[in-house]
Amino acid sequence: MKAKVKYNSLLLIGAPGSGKGTQGKILGTIPGFFHFSSGELFRSVSAQSPVGKTFLEYSSKGLLVPDEITIQLFCSYMEKVITEGRFRPKLDYLVLDGLPRNVSQWHILSEQVEVLYVYHLHCPDRSILEARLRGRASSDHRVDDTEEVIQKRFEVYEKETKPLLELFPAERLKEIDCTKMPYQVLRQILEPLP
Repeated sequence: MKAKVKYNSLLLIGAPGSGKGTQGKILGTIPGFFHFSSGELFRSVSAQSPVGKTFLEYSSKGLLVPDEITIQLFCSYMEKVITEGRFRPKLDYLVLDGLPRNVSQWHILSEQVEVLYVYHLHCPDRSILEARLRGRASSDHRVDDTEEVIQKRFEVYEKETKPLLELFPAERLKEIDCTKMPYQVLRQILEPLP
């Protein structure tokens, strides 16, 4: 998976409900930023397709979709948006939300992605995140946000995703309190960028 030009990327990492999607969507509206959400991409795939069935099988249990499928879907999607001119690799920041989800995904992606900053959206009180997820489950009718699945997703985050933070140098890692107002979080994300 060699890319001629590495995508200049901003990586959003945080527990479920930390606001990665909210910040990614906001950034995606700013010229020069392209938001990639693995969750949105998987949810846009037909539930009848093999990938859609696999996504439902794993997400309904709070588990991560296998790496090979996730990376393959990312690569084909990025080719599509580059061809359509929606993402310009030499000019735009790629905002990664929900990818990579584990260390092995990062090792594959690192050939194609240059992470400029990692934004760790953290929360001192997990009950705040749980309340956000319950609210989202009822408003968005999401099957992957039942109480049991929410707890499983936190376990998976701690075991598989959080260790990613140890892979990046301290000068690239930005700690952000995700309980702040969305505009305050956004300001901290934009602050170090040229």
